[in-house]
Parts: sequence; structure tokens; C-alpha cells
Amino acid sequence: MDSLKNNSSDENTEILDLENTGEIVKDEAWLMCTVIKWCAISIMTGISVGLVAGGFLTALKRAIDFADAVGKFQYMLLFPGLFASFFLVRIFAPKSEGHGTETVIQTIHTKEKTMINVKAVPVKIVATIITIASGGSLGIEGPCAQIGSGVSYAIGKIMSLDESDMKKIIVCGIAAGFCAVFGTPVAGAIFAVEVLFVGQLFYDVLFPSLISGITGYFTASLIGAGHLPKYIVEIPHLAPFEFAAVVLAGVFFGIIAIMNIEGIKIADKIFTRYGINGWKRPLCGAVMLLVLGIVFGGDYLGLGSDVIRSVIEGKKDIPLGFIVKIAAVSITLAAGGCGGEITPTLFMGASSGLLFSYITGLDAEFCSALGVSALLAASTNTPIAGTILGMEMFGSAIAPFSGVACAVAYLAVGHRSLYPTQILMSPKSRTFVIRKTEGGEKLVRRYESISLHRIISFYIVRIKNQITDTVKKYREK
Repeated sequence: MDSLKNNSSDENTEILDLENTGEIVKDEAWLMCTVIKWCAISIMTGISVGLVAGGFLTALKRAIDFADAVGKFQYMLLFPGLFASFFLVRIFAPKSEGHGTETVIQTIHTKEKTMINVKAVPVKIVATIITIASGGSLGIEGPCAQIGSGVSYAIGKIMSLDESDMKKIIVCGIAAGFCAVFGTPVAGAIFAVEVLFVGQLFYDVLFPSLISGITGYFTASLIGAGHLPKYIVEIPHLAPFEFAAVVLAGVFFGIIAIMNIEGIKIADKIFTRYGINGWKRPLCGAVMLLVLGIVFGGDYLGLGSDVIRSVIEGKKDIPLGFIVKIAAVSITLAAGGCGGEITPTLFMGASSGLLFSYITGLDAEFCSALGVSALLAASTNTPIAGTILGMEMFGSAIAPFSGVACAVAYLAVGHRSLYPTQILMSPKSRTFVIRKTEGGEKLVRRYESISLHRIISFYIVRIKNQITDTVKKYREK
């Protein structure tokens, strides 16, 4: 009887194993179908966005070359340029007056049906080309985010995707746009996913974003756009002093990021406070930018990509240039200029890195490279994308330094961002908590009613007790 029971038990086990195997096969089959589906959609999106973004970059280059040909009167183009950008957006795309990337993030987060204003894309492209070519101090990633969202949205509508897949394909489009612009096939894709939420990364969008981003990068490169400049930077050996300096660098670049973020808000408030509205904005903005150009030179006007390269390579020495750049970017945006904030942020990172090198005595080129990745991470709450950007631009040897600096800067900047519509999924510290109020969810300090002096005293006593207990246990042994 026992043998019969054992045989019966073995047969049941085999049946169960067969059933489990069948379920595993079904699961894997469904997953492979999903992989194939999103491979096809992502490649299609990457090619389409890469072509349009590459065309935009080519047109921008020709416009800048034309402006350079004007000679010493080049920056007088600021007046017609800012006027044209200001009124183009307000007449032909009045519902898309926000900054490019910010508008796209807001659209993805809407609880209603996702709607992208495709007609606004060419308007933003033209306005950005005019703004940057005439001397406006902004970047190129804003319109490329809108190119990505607009093209991918059109593809999604043609394919009749549901609401969930529509949001996913739009993120893929943004990834392709960023990768095409910066020539960073991984950092751009990670950035598109990471920039949506603070404190959480949605991995279900990561795979299609990487495929779309890499495809967009190769497509733009094939038509002569989107190449990533390669830098040769001497990376120091990881040692206690260097590690401590990099932690300090994270705090330093976090403070610079706060200046970057708040500068944009302050400039807009000043324009509003003194009644500089309507046509007065581009007029006053052009005058102020012209004065900046005359006093500090033309390095702070326009795109500034060549200046970033010169600073990192040690050909330009502008350790306080980031202050002027913050002012130029803030004025351009307040005046109605159209463009992105990422390229200027990289400029600020390279320049402030020089200042940090003077403070610590570290290699200037290494500190500038560190500033590029850390300031991006802090200003946009994207520490992973910032770390990978550093690796793609300066080599894998910078990874431990870039990773630590980005992580610390991400914490040091607090709950601020160049993109206020980022959704905060998790506070950066346990001292903060998200509470529901009548006006919606709000981030508040957990110990709001307790004075700062009491909090510091509490932690000092706690640390002393821990040290005392550790010493006591050591002596007992």
C-alpha cells in the first residue's frame, strides 16, 4: 500500500510540474509578445522622431551660421528675434506657452485623456531656432521633447493605442528626442523615464524608451546631427581625500542648482512686479541681454555648446560664468524666448566646476566634468541619468565620482526642480512627509512644530549615546 501511495504521489507531482511548466510557457509567451510589440513600436517611433529632430538640428545650425555671418551687429538680432518668438507662440500655439519639456511632462501626468497639440510642434521649432540664432540663451532639448511627443502621439493615434500605451509611446518619443539632441543613447532614454517622477522609476517604460532612444540617436547621426563630443579627462584614483571632495562637490552643485531653479522664478516675478508684460517683455529682455553681451562677452548668449567644450578642455577660464549664464537664461525665458534649460544647465555645471576646482585644488577639467553631470542631476531630479551622462561623455572611470556627486546633489537641492510638474512619489528624507490637505497633497516637514535647535540637540545626544555604547562594548570584549 505504501508503494502504491508513493507511486500515486509521484504521479501527482509530475502532473503539477507539467501544469506549472505550462503556466511558465504561457507567461513567457505573453512577455515575448509584449517585447516584440514594443520593439516594433519603439523602432518606428525612434526613426520618425530621429528624422524630425535631426532636421531641426540641421536647420538650427544653418540659422546660427547665418547669424554669425552678420558680424559685430549679430546680437542686434535679439530685438526682432525675441519679438518673433514671443508672438509666434502666443498667436499660433497659445495653449503651449510653457517651456517645452515642462509642457510635455504636464501632459503625460494629466488624469484626463492624453492630448498632444501636434500643431504646436512646428511653431515651437521655428520659435526656438529664432530665439537661439538671434542670441537668446536657451537650449535645444525643449523642442525636441515636443517633437518626440508630437510625432509619437501621431503614431499612437494612427495605431489606435489605448490610453496606457499612448502615454508609454509618448515617453518613447521624448527619449528619442533627447537622445537625438545630446547624442547620448542611454542617458537620454533614462532621463525621459526618470524626469517624470521624483523618487520612483517605472521600469515597464524603460525597455521601449531605450530601444526608441538608441534608434533615434542612430537616425539623427545618419543625417549628420546629434553627435556626442568625446572628451579626454584625467580621472583621479579613488582615495579618501578625493571621495570626501566629491561628497562636498555634491553639496556645492546642489546649491548652484538651487540658484539655477530659483533664478528663473525670480526673473519672471521681477518682470511681473514692474508691469513688464505683453510686447514690453521681449523689448526689455533684448535690452538686458544686449547689455550682458556687451559687458561679459558673447559666450553667454546663444546656445553655448562650444563654450562648454572649451571650458571642459581647459581652453576657457570662467569660474564665475555660471552666474552670468543663470541671469541670461532667466531673462530669455521671462522675455518670451523659446527653448530648453538643459544645455544652459550643462554650461553652468562646467563653469561652476572650475570654481570648485579653485576651492579644493582638484584638476579643473575633472571638476568641470563632474559639474556637468551633477548639476543636471540636481536641477532635474535625475541622479541616474546624470551619472550615465557623465560616463557617456567622459568614460566609465568617472562612474564612482559622478554617481556620488549626482546622488548628493540630488539630495542637496531639496524638493525643487526646473520642471515643477514632476510628481513627487517619495520624499527625499524621512524628515518630510506627503500629507493630504483641502488643496490636495502637500509636502510638509514631519516635525513642523519642533524647533530646529531641539532637532539638532536630539541628534547630537543620540550620536553621543551610540558612541558611548560602542566604546563600552569594545572595552567589555
